[in-house]
Amino acid sequence: LELGGKNPIVIWEDADLDLALDSVIWSAFGTSGQRCTAASRLLVHRAVHDDFVHRLQQRVGKLVLGDGLDETTDVGPVINDAAVERIASYAAIGRDEADLVIGGEPARDGALAKGSFFQPTIFTEVKPDARIAQEEIFGPVASVIPVDDWDETVRIVNSVKYGLSTSLFTRDVNLAFRSIRDFDSGLGYVNHGTIGAEAHLPFGGTKATGNGHREVGQAALDFFSEWKSVY
Repeated sequence: LELGGKNPIVIWEDADLDLALDSVIWSAFGTSGQRCTAASRLLVHRAVHDDFVHRLQQRVGKLVLGDGLDETTDVGPVINDAAVERIASYAAIGRDEADLVIGGEPARDGALAKGSFFQPTIFTEVKPDARIAQEEIFGPVASVIPVDDWDETVRIVNSVKYGLSTSLFTRDVNLAFRSIRDFDSGLGYVNHGTIGAEAHLPFGGTKATGNGHREVGQAALDFFSEWKSVY
């Protein structure tokens, strides 16, 4: 079942910003945002917010759109033109709710006109209850939300109806363990993006992303079989 996600990456004030930046690029834009575990919310501590947003804008501006089979391509197409229209409608909503930093339009220059492409998009000064921060867009759109303290961060992370994947970048091991306890999600990462779950561990989400079961890993034995009790 594809039950949706609104996966956050939290970038704390002590984070390795180079590592966080690489992970955000791959998690938010590496598969054109059309992945159940793709990152769409970036909760950035205010102490590093401006620096990180500047770096992110510079990197995103250099991403190459094109054929996904071309090794020089960074961002491929979305699934079809209907997806482009849906993403564009959310970008229009975002312009009314937040500040558009880069992107926000379908990409139709040159050869891109032959496919279903959308520019990698970043919004800043996004309010936690904004539609672009609450609803699944399923495209290359990232919403940056500034945060000041841990309690606020936890509230925002858990404020959406979904609970698939969460990520925290920090050098504080105690904070890392607090994220495991506090973030309501089926998957959790520390100093890694929201994508990349491997087949040896159970996979699935909580809240509206969950159906009470897990798949993959040892859980696959239950997922793909029926119990029969014999006395």
